Amino acid sequence: MARKKISYEYSRAGVEQSILASARSARIPEGWAKQIAKRVADGTDRWIEDKDTVTEGDLRRVIVRELKEISPELAFAYSNHDKII
Repeated sequence: MARKKISYEYSRAGVEQSILASARSARIPEGWAKQIAKRVADGTDRWIEDKDTVTEGDLRRVIVRELKEISPELAFAYSNHDKII
């Protein structure tokens, strides 16, 4: 059964806030977390420029890819936020 693609309303602030929340749970210092969130949001802004429709899954994959380049620990925390107990 194919998954139905649901479009996602992109929000740079939402990207930054979700990264900061994951950074807090991973105990990454606030200043570094803010720098990471800004860099990743810059990357997602560039990625989304030519997209007509974006799913939440698409955006999450791009965020994780960007995070892996900067902080593999944070990329892991972000990608597993709903699985960590």
